[in-house]
Amino acid sequence: MADDRPRRDLWVLDAREHADAAEQYRRSCAHLFDITLLSPEATFHNSMDGYNLGGVVFGLCEGAPQRFDRRLSHVAADASDTVMAVLELRPTGWTADYDGRAASGAMGEIRLVDMARPFSLTIEQPFESLYFVIPRAQLDPQVAGVDFHGRVVAEAAGPGRLLGSHLRTLWEAIGSLTTTDATLAARAGVALMSAVILAHGEPAATDPRPIEKMLLAEGQRYVDQHLDDPDLSPETVRQHLGVSRSLLYKVFEARGGVSAFIQARRLDQTFDVILQDRTEQHTLAEIGYRHGFRSDAHFSRAFRARFGVTPGRLRKLGEAARREGLSALERPDDVWAWFRSL
Repeated sequence: MADDRPRRDLWVLDAREHADAAEQYRRSCAHLFDITLLSPEATFHNSMDGYNLGGVVFGLCEGAPQRFDRRLSHVAADASDTVMAVLELRPTGWTADYDGRAASGAMGEIRLVDMARPFSLTIEQPFESLYFVIPRAQLDPQVAGVDFHGRVVAEAAGPGRLLGSHLRTLWEAIGSLTTTDATLAARAGVALMSAVILAHGEPAATDPRPIEKMLLAEGQRYVDQHLDDPDLSPETVRQHLGVSRSLLYKVFEARGGVSAFIQARRLDQTFDVILQDRTEQHTLAEIGYRHGFRSDAHFSRAFRARFGVTPGRLRKLGEAARREGLSALERPDDVWAWFRSL
């Protein structure tokens, strides 16, 4: 069915059509890295063709020579906790420093990136790359103690060959896959990425992520596991993490605060529950109450503020909304929002 396809976002910037294309690009990437162009802005071109595969972002990026600098300030401000596999589709002569680990395109076609750590990447020629970005929590648990940041893997043999072949095939087929097919294919990619990390990473003496990043990941996991607990609160999160109130609020600052994060997660879950309750077995008041909203009016106001529609209106949309593929994972409208939501 034409409407049962993965959510797609095609983002193209070309200086021949928009004089400020390079500046638009820098602003759009600013939350992830600082961009330094290595060719004239008058010839600048960049495109990102991305898909949301059930919480995995997969895309093809083509761009001009440039340097990407992800600093500790970017890491600290980025509320997501993601890892990335990048498959170079053509030779580019790139070089990089991944938090002290030197790497280059001469070492292989696939590079593994831990977005919770800084890096500087210089691409000296126009490039074309496939990006496979996933939440760290989706990796095999064995990966938890492995340092893989900046590892470069040849596509010629072993797990690298399997992952490279899978990403190439998935890209070729993505336009014909249903949402379910693509999501399952993405899960296979996550398993292969875990295998590559285990094969080419090395044991880490300690978790190299900043302490705030580790606390945020654990705090988010705890919240997600206790959304239906009426006692869930900033204080219960603080007690679970064993930190001071000041550190807790610092950790969740990028998410708008602990209370705001809890409410947003609960609202996302109520959104999906309403869509999934096809036979309307539960009243909207019951759904709201089960997710911590003791007042119908508060639930309705908060829901509308987040989604632009009331719970009652969403229920009336019913099947039409389901056909559009609306879900807590797919609501963001563009590839940059998808990155931030992982």
